[in-house]
Parts: sequence; C-alpha cells; structure tokens
Amino acid sequence: MKNCRFPIAVCTFVLALSLNMEAQSTSRVSFNEGWTFTKGSQSEVVDLPHDWGVDGPFDISNPGETGKLEWWGKAEYRKTIKVDERSKEYFLDIDGAMSWAKVYCNGQFVTEWPYGYASFRANLTPFLKEGDNEIKITLDNPEESSRWYPGGGLYRNVWLTKAAPLGVAHWGTFMTTEGDKARLEVKLRNSGAPVEGVVRTEIYEYSGSTIIASAETKVASIDSSSVVVQEFDMAGAKRWSPGHPNLYVAVTTMSAGGAAELRPYSAAAKRGWTRPGSDGAPANDVVLNGEVYTTVFGMRDVEYREDGIFIDGEKTFLKGVCLHHDAGALGAVWNNTAWERRLKMLKEMGCNAIRTSHNPPAPELLDLCDRMGFVVMDELTDTWTVPKKPNGYALLFNDWADKDLKALIRRDRNHPSVILWSIGNETGEQGYPDLYHIPAHLTEVCHAEDPTRLTTFGSDNPWASEQEFRNTMDIYGFNYKPHLYDKFHAANPGKLYLGSETASTISTRGVYFFPIEEDPRGKEFCEKDFQVSSYDLHTVPWGQIPEQEWKAEDENPSCLGEFVWTGYDYLGEPTPYNSDLTILTNFHDPETRARAEKEIAEKGVVSTPSRSSYFGIIDLAGFPKDRYWLYQARWSDKTVLHILPHWNWAGREGEVTPIHVYTNCDKVELFVNGESKGILERSDKQYRLRWDDVVYEPGKIEAAGYRDGKKVASETIRTAGEARRVKLELEKGFGEGDLFYIDAKITDKKGNFVPVACNDLKFNIKGAGEILAVDAGDPTCLTPFHSDEIKAFNGLASVIVKATPSRRGKIVVTVTSDGLKKGRVKISGRSIQRPD
Repeated sequence: MKNCRFPIAVCTFVLALSLNMEAQSTSRVSFNEGWTFTKGSQSEVVDLPHDWGVDGPFDISNPGETGKLEWWGKAEYRKTIKVDERSKEYFLDIDGAMSWAKVYCNGQFVTEWPYGYASFRANLTPFLKEGDNEIKITLDNPEESSRWYPGGGLYRNVWLTKAAPLGVAHWGTFMTTEGDKARLEVKLRNSGAPVEGVVRTEIYEYSGSTIIASAETKVASIDSSSVVVQEFDMAGAKRWSPGHPNLYVAVTTMSAGGAAELRPYSAAAKRGWTRPGSDGAPANDVVLNGEVYTTVFGMRDVEYREDGIFIDGEKTFLKGVCLHHDAGALGAVWNNTAWERRLKMLKEMGCNAIRTSHNPPAPELLDLCDRMGFVVMDELTDTWTVPKKPNGYALLFNDWADKDLKALIRRDRNHPSVILWSIGNETGEQGYPDLYHIPAHLTEVCHAEDPTRLTTFGSDNPWASEQEFRNTMDIYGFNYKPHLYDKFHAANPGKLYLGSETASTISTRGVYFFPIEEDPRGKEFCEKDFQVSSYDLHTVPWGQIPEQEWKAEDENPSCLGEFVWTGYDYLGEPTPYNSDLTILTNFHDPETRARAEKEIAEKGVVSTPSRSSYFGIIDLAGFPKDRYWLYQARWSDKTVLHILPHWNWAGREGEVTPIHVYTNCDKVELFVNGESKGILERSDKQYRLRWDDVVYEPGKIEAAGYRDGKKVASETIRTAGEARRVKLELEKGFGEGDLFYIDAKITDKKGNFVPVACNDLKFNIKGAGEILAVDAGDPTCLTPFHSDEIKAFNGLASVIVKATPSRRGKIVVTVTSDGLKKGRVKISGRSIQRPD
C-alpha cells in the first residue's frame, strides 16, 4: 500500500430526538440518577457512572494486576421509570457496563451484552406498561478476566431515549468528506407501517448560527431499512487537524408527510454542540412534528502514504501515548472534567495521538479528542481466541467479536479524531498461521463498516512480522521492536508500519537511586523499596528507554510514529513488582527491610504493596514525572529546560550525584552554587545532557539554555530546609464546574518546595462541595482513595473536590499536618447544575 488516500469527515452523535407525530416533546436524557445498587447483602442508592471497586479498601493480599482492589463479583442496579405515553418507544442506551450485563424490564429479559467496554442499546418498549416500571441491570464480573484494573459496575453514562416509532436509527448517520464536498448517509428506523416523509439537514459552524449548507430529501416510503444520502458543497469551510480542530454540526430533521418544520438553533449553536449532559448542555431540543439528530464532524482528507500520514497535505507524525480507561483515584468512572485535565496535560507535552489500549473508550473521550485536536487509534480488544486470562475475552470472541467490532465502528466512525481501527493487541494467534483468518476477517469487517480508514494491530511477535500475518492488517504495528523497523521496511516496500506500543520506561516520581544504572534492563541500582529510579534509564526486559526508540524512528523516516506505554500510570499491572518477593536485597530502607525479614520468617514471602503501574509519563495523581519534560523537549515547539534530580540529599555530602538536564536548547551551562560545571552542546536529536561527575553539596543548582548564541531559558532548584507549611493551589484551565483538582505542595519557611517531604495530610471542606478522592502518586500507597487523609509523596498530594449539584456558593478547602502551617484555598462564584 504505497499511497492510500481516504477522504474522511467525522461525526459525533450528540443529540438523538425522536419524531413526534402529535407535536409532543421527545427526548434523550441522562438516566444516571437514583439507582439502587446491590452487591451481596448490601444495598445503597448511587448515581452513575459508578465503579464499585475503586472505593476499596485496598487489600495487599490481592494480586498487583487487580490494583489491590476487589472489582470482581456479581451485582445489580434497579431503577423505576414512569410511563404515561404508550404510543412512544423507549430505549436505554448504555455506554459501558462491566461486565456480562443483562437488562430486565418488569422482570422480563430484554437484552444482554457481555463485553464490559462495549456500548449498546436496550429496547424497553415491548416490556413496558403504563405507570411505574422496574428496570434492572445485572452484572457478573468474574475474577481472572483482566490483566489490569477494569473496574466494576455501570461505570459510564446511561441514557433514556423516548421516541416515536419513526426516526433515525441507532448510530444512524455516517458523514464523509472529500475536498470541499461532504456526504451524509442517514439510516432511518420505522417500527410501524411505511410512510412518506422528508429528511432535511442544515450545517452550521460548531459555535455559530449561520447555515453553511443544506439539503432536503423526500422519501416516498420510509420503512425499517430506508437510507437517505445527502451531499453538500462546503467550499470555504475551515479544516480539521490536530493544530486546528475546527468542527461543524449537521442538524438533521425528519418529518412525516410535508416539509420539515425547523425551530431556530441560534441559542443552542452559541452554546456549542456537545453530547447531551456531558458539560451542561441541554439534554433535548424539540422539533415540531419531527426528529432532530445532530452530527458533529470535521472537514479533512487523510492520506496514508509510505512517507507518513498526511492530513490535508500536512504530514502528521504520530506523537502518541497509550491510555488505559481508569482516571486514577476515580477508577473506571467516566468524568469529563477528569479526562479534559488529562488530555490538556498531554497536549501541553506535545502529544497529538491517543491509543485506547486495549478496548473501546467512553464515547465522550472521542468528543474531547475531536475538540482538543488529538488523532486516535481506536482499539477493539486485548485478546482473540487464545486466552490470556481464564475468564477473559477469549470466552466471548467467537460469539461476540463481530458484534463488538461493528458496535465500535458504528458508534465511533464519525469522529474526526479517529484515524485508525486497531483490531487487537499481542494476541497469541500471531504464532499460528492456521489462525491468520481471524485478523483477516476483522480487517474485512472494518472495511465493510467503514471504507475510509485503515486497520492496524499491536504485534509483539518478531516472527509474525515475517509471515503472512503482516498482511492481515493495513498498517503493521510493532510493540517494542524498533530494531526491526529497517528490516521490515526493506522486506516490505510500501507496507506501512508504526510503533504501536513503545518504550515501557519505568520510574517513580521524585525517586532517585545511586549509582546510576547504565544497563536499561539492569535492576541492581534502579529498583528498591518497591520504587523505581526516575533517571529514566530503566525499562522492562522487553522495553526500551525513550532515546532507543527515537534513534530507530530517526533512522527510519518511513515509520508513521509511536504510541508510548503509557501516558499516565494506571491501576494494576505494577511491573516490576507484580509478584511476592523473597529476596531481601530488594529492601534498602532499614525499617522496610526489618518488616520484610519478619514477614518472610512468618509467611515465607513478602506481600507486594504496589497497586498501580510505574510506566506513566505522568503519575496516577496527575503529577508529571521527569520524563514528561524529556518528551516535551522532543515533541513540542516549546523551549524546554528541566533539571533532575532534586537537590535535597542529606547524608550524600561529598558523593557523586549526577545531574541531567532535559532540553531542546542548543547548549546548556550548569552551575552548582555559582560555580560553572561546564557547557554541553546538544547534538541533533539529543534531548538529555549529562553532568555525571557532580559531587553533592547543599545549595543551588542553575541551568542556562542557549539557542543561536542567546540565552532563551533558565531553571533553578535549591536545597530546601525543613518542611514548614502546606500550600494549596486550584488547578485551572479545564473542566465544567463539577470537579475541582487541588494540589497540596509542602514547602520550607522560605517557600522552597521540599521534594522529600512525606507528611500526613488531613483535608477539610466547607460549603457547596465534598471531598471525592485523594491521592499522591505513590504506587505503594494503600490509603483508600475515598478518604480525607493521605500521606504526601515526595512533597505533593492531590485532593479531588466534587461540587454539590444545584447549589451556588463558595467552597473552602483546608489542609493540616502536624508541625506544618495549614493551607487554604477558596473556590468561589461557581454555579453547579446537574445535567437533566
């Protein structure tokens, strides 16, 4: 495939309203409030999204891959719905239910969907009666079904759609573009007799009210298989790209009989078109005697060429990260504010691509990627028929893979952010040629459902890259095989490839061990006390440090890009501390070693406390590790200058303590207590400068960066004194007013950050909010997330505050710690409204 050009315009379904034959209101509304949740003998009323595992408590005896949290088990959710219009149809749209979900209405089975990451619809209509009706959703989340923390429960949004028998089908629009032309395919539904109707579509700018283009189609007979195709001239339209994510809205109105009667959209357009309820937008807009269905899309053409991916002719090298679906202390619960915060930090790092490893994401994640300018590799699964876990997806594959893949594509194919379908990750079938029909079939399904995008796969089997397996997907994805890029390209001219999973560098924020371990896979000087050194020179046995991957990319310009494992630390899979340990040399702190000796004497093993990963560029609490600035130096156009390690090393006076600087400046001069340690010039594609012979003495480290002979950046770090106070700072620049992230930072009396402080912190809140969760980024911390106390980790901690719905007023958060001056922050002028 030397040069494959696909025109793509993408749409996001943000509002589905049904035809109202009698001019009565129809709607799609949030169905998240007031569910009765029962697990075992315990019941409580909860609002969705809800993850029953994340509140803990942590159990150190649980395997590390579980996150030390009990996400497994059986449970049910019940809610009553009142029906007063039997002429309507009622649909329950479930964005994600973990897992083996079954839906019942008034005790009767409605439907099921076992894959916990899939979105699906339940048609309640045949089972409803006038008056009260009970909706019940049962879940059976088996142990040994996931290699990481999947969560448990109705962890994404649930929607209720009330509609007339005639309307737009579920996920019923498909928008594509080529050049200045747009084409909209609309699939209709009709559960009654065929009728005559009119379908009209008007296109607006995402935040405007002026009609850009329109089309109207008369349909002589609408039945359950009717499809309407409309075309639009979009000459002069703004284009969508990661740098300029311009969006448009296609407003499709359908009516029976005569012409579609439209109401003005200026007010709604000025608010911006969003998924209903996702950020306070109204959950319904009514069209008299008709249905309105909005499709958010972007105008752009994508070319998949041997020398890169081009969006509207501009090469877009994939500077991507892999992300699991948990949001740290929130667990698997979807929250728009939490994920906007996450994506904002990645964007500032220079990241432009997301891989949804290893499953379909929440639909709102793609909404954010559309608006913020990320491209996405949208992934189906981690497993096909060869099991990785006894109760994993292999049990479902034969019966459900086609259904899951079609659901994924039909839901997501209209997002401008989505540019690749990933059909799997590191599946065992790579090693069995007689099973290559499986990926070939999945690629065929993708092409049939969406002929505008290519498929890929994350391969960790070098042998498979030389077999016919390589031709069962459009773009070959290498997991941790940069040394094969050149060989593969030479053997397969014209075949596209990328780094689908790269690096797997491991580190703990603020932790440094000495001496430096030069062997990237060596453990002696990098892994201690269940932490990993943050010099970013250490990786897992199958991985690489960033510079090794970058060298291969630079030497092979045909590589389309990379997806780093991972953008954030995540719950579960705490490599290299997945298992119980019996080797005392792993423990260097005297107190920790003493506890380990006692536990080995009593039980023969040491229970590993690690409950989250070490792979992230950013830690679980959302604090950047040093590696963040290393990637920023390579990926972004910002001037970067970052010093590591910190300079609080009591007891190391007179010992060699290497200083590294991450930078994209031409050269850097380093000073220790005013004395120059020399100027180092950066070679092309080098982003780490090293002064490995610096001897530690307390004081001040300064670095000055130069470009074209001019000083363009500087950074200073100081040896801090004893911890004296806690400062609270509200993070800003993202969110919808439902959640607030507050950072706690421990300083000395002069205000210098104390990077070794691990004080116990106690949070208190007054006003229109509550403390939802706390964390500090320590992978070994077993304090429950749902708490008002946490031990700071290397000077930092985070508290997440949830605003009280429908209350106006200030929120005051304070933090106290023995021996420290308390901190205080006020959140004021906020009006919090619960989505309808």
